[in-house]
Amino acid sequence: MVTRIALVPGPDGVPLTLISTLSAHTSALAADPRCSLLIGEPGEKGDPLTHPRLTLQTRAEPADKTALKAHYLSLYPKATLYYDFGDFGLYRFAPLAAHLNGGFGKAYRLTPGGSGTMTPTSAACPSRP
Repeated sequence: MVTRIALVPGPDGVPLTLISTLSAHTSALAADPRCSLLIGEPGEKGDPLTHPRLTLQTRAEPADKTALKAHYLSLYPKATLYYDFGDFGLYRFAPLAAHLNGGFGKAYRLTPGGSGTMTPTSAACPSRP
């Protein structure tokens, strides 16, 4: 399943999202919490594949909706309209690995490091002359 969701960084930098139990992607995460997030937007001009993007391989886990309410809404105030609906839950996407593509010939694999940071482990592509 692929879908577009709103993300905000949690206080620890780990992505958070608010999603409804009525949505198909929430059912998919309940069945298998492993998922990938594609983060980045193509620029207005040029080839979209030359713009930076980050793919995170993650494990979705429920987060404390009450404790993180002020934080989430400070970054995504539009969610105030539905944050307290009973069918909405807050999820945290714990990173397992990542792939950073900075554009042509600028791709790197990342793995979780200390303190929840991601560190480069290798270039995903050989250097180009």
